[in-house]
Order: sequence, then C-alpha cells, then structure tokens
Amino acid sequence: MAGDIRVPMDPALEAFGVPATVTRPAPDHEPIETSVIWVTPITDDVPGGMEFQRKERRRVLVLDRNAVPTVPRGTVIVAAERLGEVERTWRVDGLELEDADHHRVRVVTAEGES
Repeated sequence: MAGDIRVPMDPALEAFGVPATVTRPAPDHEPIETSVIWVTPITDDVPGGMEFQRKERRRVLVLDRNAVPTVPRGTVIVAAERLGEVERTWRVDGLELEDADHHRVRVVTAEGES
C-alpha cells in the first residue's frame, strides 16, 4: 500500500505562503502569527432573475491546522494577497474544505466594518 503522496504543508507554505495574523472569536482570541496560502478565487453563478445573471468571486485561504486548529466563522485574518503588498483585513465567511492538515476558508474583506 502506498503512503500519502500529498505535499506536506510546510514546503507549500514556504513556497506559496504569505505572513498572516489570525484572530479567532472569543474565547480563543489570542492572535496567531502564521502563514496562509491564497487559492484561485471560486466563481459562483448567482441567479439575478429574468435574463440577468451575475458571477460572484469568492476568495479562499488555506491555513495550516497545526498552527490554527480551528477557524470559526468571524475569524479575522490580516494578510497581504501577495508578498510585498499592503496587508488587508479579511473575515472568515465560511468553511470551504477541512482536510487532515489544513483548512480552506472563504473570506470577505473586513475593511470598513465597524
């Protein structure tokens, strides 16, 4: 029987990760310094009635489960989209996928929220 052939998270984070600060809602509200990986945005078809439709892009981030064991909705993530760019504030809107070693979460911009 063959072993797990997936690439471990550490090399993936080193190659594609950007620094991030993850702050989960209470009671686990201590900021976690880690790295995250941006995944190609998902485009959903959204019916708009009659003959009009729109496509909505959803942003997806990958987080290492060893660094961030849980990522509930409302978690705040401060990260740039690419190395060297300005950091932005994102809020977890939902879970896209949970795997043995990582979480994939949908995020929306949290800038301008009060």
